Order: sequence, then C-alpha cells, then structure tokens
Amino acid sequence: MRRFQTFTSYSLLGLHVLLAFLVMFQNSVSLPVWLQPIGRMHPMLLHLPIGLLVLVGVFWLFRKEFAGEGFAKILNFALSLNALTAVLAALMGFFLSREDGYTADLLTWHKYTGVALSFCCYGLWWGQQQAAQRPRMFDISLIISVVVLFVTGHFGASLTHGEGYLFPPKTEETLAINDQTPVFEAAIQPILKAKCYQCHNEQKQKGQLLMTTWAGLLKGGKNGPIWVAGDALKSHILQRANLPLDDKKHMPPKGKPQLTPQEIGLLTAWINAGADPQKTVGALAANDPLKTLLQKDNTAPTSATEYDFDAADAKTIEKLNNPFRSVFAVAHNSPALHADFFVRQAYKPEQLGELSAIKSQLVSLNLTNMPVKDEDLKTIAQFENLEKLILNNTDITGQNLTALQSLSALRSLSLSGTKVTKEQLSFVNKMPQLKEIFIWNTAISEADIALLQKQCPKVGFQLGYVAKASEILKLNPPMLVNEQFVLTDQMPVTFKHPLKGVTIRYTLDGTTPDSTSALVYDKPIYLSNLTVVKAIATKENWYASNSVEYTFFKGRYRPKTVQLLNEPNPQYPGEGSQTLTDFKKGDPSDFKNKAWLGYREKPFEALFTFEKPMPLKTLTISTGRNVGGSIFPPTALEIWGGNEPNKLQLLQKIVPLQPTKNDSPRIEPYQVTLKEGTFMHFKVIARPVAKIPVWHSNKNNPGWVFVDEVFFN
Repeated sequence: MRRFQTFTSYSLLGLHVLLAFLVMFQNSVSLPVWLQPIGRMHPMLLHLPIGLLVLVGVFWLFRKEFAGEGFAKILNFALSLNALTAVLAALMGFFLSREDGYTADLLTWHKYTGVALSFCCYGLWWGQQQAAQRPRMFDISLIISVVVLFVTGHFGASLTHGEGYLFPPKTEETLAINDQTPVFEAAIQPILKAKCYQCHNEQKQKGQLLMTTWAGLLKGGKNGPIWVAGDALKSHILQRANLPLDDKKHMPPKGKPQLTPQEIGLLTAWINAGADPQKTVGALAANDPLKTLLQKDNTAPTSATEYDFDAADAKTIEKLNNPFRSVFAVAHNSPALHADFFVRQAYKPEQLGELSAIKSQLVSLNLTNMPVKDEDLKTIAQFENLEKLILNNTDITGQNLTALQSLSALRSLSLSGTKVTKEQLSFVNKMPQLKEIFIWNTAISEADIALLQKQCPKVGFQLGYVAKASEILKLNPPMLVNEQFVLTDQMPVTFKHPLKGVTIRYTLDGTTPDSTSALVYDKPIYLSNLTVVKAIATKENWYASNSVEYTFFKGRYRPKTVQLLNEPNPQYPGEGSQTLTDFKKGDPSDFKNKAWLGYREKPFEALFTFEKPMPLKTLTISTGRNVGGSIFPPTALEIWGGNEPNKLQLLQKIVPLQPTKNDSPRIEPYQVTLKEGTFMHFKVIARPVAKIPVWHSNKNNPGWVFVDEVFFN
C-alpha cells in the first residue's frame, strides 16, 4: 500500500503540473496527431471520477458506521483513484477540445470547470490525512467538489446533447399539418431534428455545420452546402447517407439513429423539387412524388389513445415480421400495432390473412402499391380495432367497400389511385367514427365531392391539388403491372397509368424514349431474352413524365449447386449462395435487403456446378450500381469453365466502363458470350474497385460490388 501511495503522490503532482502548463499555454501548444485517439477516450473515462467521488461522499457520510484502521485505508484508496481518474479525464478532455465542432463558450466553461474539479479531487486526497483532526474542513472541501462536479457535468451534457439537457424546456406541441403548412416544416425539419440536430446545433457544430437554422443550412459546413436544389444526386447530405454504414464519412455516424428509406425518399423528393422552404403541402400537385411520400409517411395513428385490449405476444409479432411485412407498436409500451407491406410482386393474400393473429391489436394498416383485390376487404374487415387503412394504388375497384362498415373504429381511409367511384362511397355515412377519406387520382371529381359532402357532412373528402385549366403539369411515369423481372418462358410486360388518355412510349434497346417517335405501348410486350425496357408517359397539354427503366432477365438453366469461394462482407450477406439462383431480383433503392451480396475487401467469386456438362451460350451477371453510395461496376468480370473444379480455363473476361460522375441507382446487367464447348463447372469473378476516383466524395477508399443473380442460357 505504501508503494501505491508513493506512486500516487508523484503521479498526481506530475500530472497536475502538466495539466496546469497545458491550460496556461494552450494557445502556444501544438499536439501531435497520435494524441487525438487518446482525447476521444474522454467520454469513456469521465464516468469513473464521477462515481468514485459519489462513493467517497457516501463513505464519509456513514464513516461512524465503520470501525478500525481499515476505513481510513479504504477511503484513502478511493480518494487516490478518484484524483488519478479525474486528472486523466481532464487531460483527455483538453486533447479532445483541440478538435473543432464545439461551441466556444460552452467548451471554455466545461474545460475550466473540469480542470477545477481535477484540482478539487487532488485537494481532497491531500487533505484526507488531516481529516481526523479537521473533519469540518474535509466536509466543506467535499461539498465544493460535488458542486463543481455538477457544474462541470451540466456544461459537458450541454456540449454533447444540446443546451438545457439537464433542465430541458417545455416539450413542443406536435405540429398540426394542414394545406398551409410548409413542406419543410411538415416533413423535412422533423427528420433533421431527429437525426442531425444532436451534432449540428448552436452548441456543437461538427464539421462547422449548423442545421438548427435555415441560414445555417444554406451556409453549409466545411465541405460546402449540404444540398444542391434540384439535384439530389449531387447533394452532400444524401451522398453521405448513402455511403456504406461502416464508412467513416457515412452520416449519421454508425451507432447513431439512421435515416430510414422513407426519410431518404422525402429528402430526395424535396431537394429535387427545388428545396423551397416556403412551398406548402396544399401547393403540391396531386402527382407530385412529395405528396405521395408525405401521405405514406403519415401511416400510423398520432393520437395518444389509451387502448383497453391486451398486447400481442412478442413471439407472434417477431414471426409476422419478414422482409416484405413489418409489424410494430405505434408508440412505446402501447399494445396497438401498425403493419406495413413491401414489394408488390412478393405480396400474397394469405400474408394479409396471417395478421388475424393480431386482429385485436392492429389499429393501422398500410397496403400502398400492393395488388390487393376487392375480395381481400373481407379479410381486412376482421381487424375489429382498425383506425387507419391505406389502400393507395391497389387493385381495389370499390365493389366490396361496404365490407368495411363493420370497422366501427375506422377514422381514416385512403383510396388514392384506385378505381373507386362516387356511388361506391355512399356507405360512409353509416360509419360514425370515419373522419377523412383520401381520393387523389381517382375518377371522383370536384362536383362529386360536393355531393358526397352534403350526404356525409362529418367526413372530410380529400381530393388533393386540382390543377387549373391553364396549368401544365408533369405526368407520373408509367406503372409496371406484372413486376416479374426474371423471364421463364415468353412473358408479357404490361404497363398502366392512372390517368385517362395517357400515351405510353417505350424502347427495348436501353435508349431513352422520345415523346413523339418512340414505340407506342398499346398491348403487352413479349420478351424472351435479356432486355432493358425504358418507358415514359405523354399526354397533350402535359409535360412528359420522367423515364422509368426496368431490366428483364432470362434464366433457362439452374446449376445443381452454388459455392461462394469468397464470403461476402458481413453487412451484406444476402441469403448465402442461394441468393445467386433464387430468381429474386434485388431492389436498386435498397441494397440492405436479402437479395444482395456485397463485396469490398475481396472479389465476388462463386463456383456453379451442373449435373452434367452443359453447352451454354451466354452467362448474365446482375449487379447493382449506386455510385453515390460507393457501389461501382466491377473493374473486371472473369468467367472460367471446365469439367473439373480445379482445372478451369478462362472462357471470357470483360472490363466494364467505370463512371466519371454520380448517377442514379440502378440494376447493371453484364451478358457474356461464352466460348464454344460443354462444361460442368463455371466460376464467376467480379472484382471491386480498389480505389474510388478522386472526383468522388469517398475518394481513395475501396469501392463495393453488389451481385444478386447469375443467369445461364
């Protein structure tokens, strides 16, 4: 113990001399780079002196309960550790303070009170020897140390979590969104508050970026403006959000709440629309993507309703969740549940029926873009406590809508983009709880709304934005009906558009269709090979839509076995080797789903084995491309073949063209013509970019290569 005390005595003296020197001459001190990681350990260590000081206070308060010399030794040991950890935390905090991104006033107060706390803890340790003769002095010193601890902690919490963290202001009321609410306030600002304000506020400006004011957003940070109005692809905020999660430039940082696909969609649509902070919800056109996303974002009940039914079993909810269906509570500790469905081509009516296991708890159901039929409404009618039902862009015709009359709690019904008519809505006056019906992009007119409003005065019929006769609007792109991207035999490709009188034009060679000369779609298109279909919608007195692109693949033969010779990155494992031959196409807007295998540190390399030698003519590898997210085309594709897995010959090698700027995410197919011959084993190698080009925000780091399917013909 004596050696420890001697070590402590000299260490505390030396460390406090060093601390005092650094603080006195901080403007002249230049710290080496290797001290930065030590400084970042400050948040980890600072809790030790806090806990030890509280422990010392408890020991001292109940000192009469302890007898003998053992108490003095324990107290001295605790004070020694307290003083050592306090001075180390103060030194680490000083190193951390040299980094930018912190508000100067708060940082100054936290730094000097932290130094003061360290000297207070040193004084407590030094004065403990006289505590027996002068206990009152030790009492005063301990109280002062605890007060300084609280002050230091207050400034530190304000730096990390924002001003007023200890005594937060009164909770803001939830914004009531109506047609006069700016889109920025309704949808964009809440995202920034939840995901960005913590590190980019008046007290803490990481990267010199302030996001709590409009002026700060326009100014941007040390890397310039965070968005380019009208061009989401070139906008810094979305480029960072689309980087792989473990990339050091990804924002929000790993470990922080991440942007959801819905939030990224809202930011993208708002920036592409011009990033106007004044444009209101009511000013959005009915076919504006922002309006659709805003409605989709408002899927769950927002009222703080108290429910009298029991919560569903956690295992039941876990079983219902899968990549195509999400079930979750509408609020913390609430028994009420919300369900979302995803991927139109994966929907099956029985998946809706499976929700009967939670029919009492389900209060909100979103089936947007699902191929829901009129007969499915009978299944929905069993969800006795349903309050909100979204059927936008489904195959509902309205023939069986009266089945919903049994839903006595239904308050909100969305039927936008369906074939529902005015006559089919006459039943709603028999639903006393129904407050609103959304019927954008339907056959129902303003005159029909006026009649319905007279029949059902308590229901709000939302028709959306109605264009003036002189106003020219932009069409929505055509909608693909079948959405099956892997061709087995000759399979028709079918398009539709919700507006009447629209002409759909298309190309089959990968070129962008012209609004006057491209092929006119008037019947299903039959495809038999790998084809890139692009389509636009045109109509007189309307602007043509943006072009949509769909890639259809042909897969005639499937190998008997598939072996991944290199394992994918743990973040993107897909479903193992079966990912490559399950005919489940990946979504280029969501590279985190199970249809993708992601590689970065090593190349994609897989061995495909058939039951017998095959005279294959072509091999197609389907890859993903998201340049902004560091997902590049392979630098090289190699196809090897042979009848013994250890004696393969190179059949073909191609070098894909690399991008020179950011572009939109998409599926990128590569079809390789094979040399003549019959082979039983085929090996495919796709090499990722070793160094991302200097024009990219993630320059010099390795790129990603993503693969979802390999087809043999």
